[in-house]
Amino acid sequence: MKAYNSLIFFLSILAVLALISQVFPSKGITIGASPDEADTSMVKVDSLALDSLEDAMLRDGMDTSMVIDDDSIVQYESDFLSQLKKESITLTFPSLKQALSKGNKDKESAESKLKKAEEELRLQIEKDSLDKVKELQMAQDEKERKAFEDTLKSYRHFAEKSSARIYFPNNDFHLMDKLFVSLQNCGRGPVVHILHYGDSQIESDRITGFIREQFQKKFGGYGPGTCPAIQPIRSYTVVQGFSDSLPRYIADGTMRQKLPDDHYGVLAQMAKLKGSVTLSFETCNNSKVYNRAKKFSQVRLLVGNTGENFTAKLRWGKQDSVQVLQAATPEFSTITWKLDTMVSKVKLDLSGTAELYGVAMDGNSGVAMDNIPLRGSSGTFFTRISSHLLSSAMRELNVKLILLEFGGNYTPHIYSLDRVEKYKQMIASQIRYLKNLHPGAMIILIGPADMSQKINGELQTYPFLEENIEGMKQAALENGAAFWDMYQVMGGRNSMIKWVEHVPAWAASDYIHFTPTGAGRIADMFVQSFMNYYDYYCFLKRNKKWVDEMKAKEEEKAKQEAQAQQAAQAKQAVQVNTVKQVNQTKK
Repeated sequence: MKAYNSLIFFLSILAVLALISQVFPSKGITIGASPDEADTSMVKVDSLALDSLEDAMLRDGMDTSMVIDDDSIVQYESDFLSQLKKESITLTFPSLKQALSKGNKDKESAESKLKKAEEELRLQIEKDSLDKVKELQMAQDEKERKAFEDTLKSYRHFAEKSSARIYFPNNDFHLMDKLFVSLQNCGRGPVVHILHYGDSQIESDRITGFIREQFQKKFGGYGPGTCPAIQPIRSYTVVQGFSDSLPRYIADGTMRQKLPDDHYGVLAQMAKLKGSVTLSFETCNNSKVYNRAKKFSQVRLLVGNTGENFTAKLRWGKQDSVQVLQAATPEFSTITWKLDTMVSKVKLDLSGTAELYGVAMDGNSGVAMDNIPLRGSSGTFFTRISSHLLSSAMRELNVKLILLEFGGNYTPHIYSLDRVEKYKQMIASQIRYLKNLHPGAMIILIGPADMSQKINGELQTYPFLEENIEGMKQAALENGAAFWDMYQVMGGRNSMIKWVEHVPAWAASDYIHFTPTGAGRIADMFVQSFMNYYDYYCFLKRNKKWVDEMKAKEEEKAKQEAQAQQAAQAKQAVQVNTVKQVNQTKK
């Protein structure tokens, strides 16, 4: 067949189909016995037939439980009609419009549907995963809570039972929270100073040197701290010298030279300058000196009552820097040099008139610790120092902690409990004085070490030493200070004998003073105790969630106990009233 004939044939077929679509009934042609939905005669006949069936069954006494229910009859009719419809066939033919229309095709691809299903599945998996994570998290929370409770128990046991613990007023170690915050921040500056006052036990930077090194390792900082202009007792850490004689005054101890006034300064001593003098300071470079104390980068001269044109020149290496106070300054003041490098020695050329209170050699940030020994002192001299000078110097040095290590020099003079009470009151007045003039500093009173003397030919702990230590502890706790019991840390009664006999010896043959090794050992114990409280503080901060939960439980428990106590008291009152009424009735 030729192409045009094929085209004519194809077009003819299309025309016939189009004609059929126009004349074919839109509802189609039904073939078979399908009833007209509009015609209800069959339904009626069937309903009558069913009614007749019901009547017949009732007449014959048949069981009608399955058919006499109206709902069952209606359902039967519906099923009957449906069956009739199934036996018929309806032919339909699409209209031309329907044939030409694109239809309502589903444009979503199989891949798209599959991805959608996968997405829904993934979301369900995520939900399941979150549920599992939640379960795991709950288990992890339980583990964390258990670990928190166990660690908390350890800290509390130390704080309540350990002989090396620090005692606090009302057992509240949170009194040191502000100090801990300052120590955490001092790495960024300014320098935080710790003043360590004591008797001959801390001479030559013993005890202080070890504590300083550990604090500087932990919180940052360099340098030996503040030294007096003149130090007649050689230090392990700093070698000092001066070019000309200077009168030196000290507030207390066996080496004191009294002033007519109270201008002793923060180191409880002062050198008076009239004319010119060169002071030299050099840290020792040997194994006895702790590394961080060997270098410093900031020097501050603490002076007061300076005359006109007081001049101070600092020399380090090949450099020098001169500063002049032109006007007379009766008040406390400081002259500061910030060096561009770390150094181990400097010289100060001073000319004019001034009261020299000390020279601070520190880093630019971190911790500085000042060794302030007063041989023969009992620690009762602070009230003899100008409060203005003390408070001014402590603010300038940013003092946050004051250690007071005394009691040993007073112990040999205690013969009765009255003397114990007297020393307690003296120490209490010193603590109150320091707290009033510099309330921003934490104070820790360190009690004396064990001390031995021969009694009836046998070495024994000094009489009334334990009572004196207890009195000192009460003086601290009753006036807002903390207390560390060196005597108990050593081992208590007659422990000094064992320290002397230890190899190497931890105490000297006078049975009073520590050897350098023993001083380092007792200093280590203090540092460990202090750091336990710092770690305790950090532990509570890290676990604030558990701390808050614990506090809430404790508060609820306390509330319930208070309510139970009130109920018990009310019940008791009722019982008392009942007894009274009975007694009155009998009368």
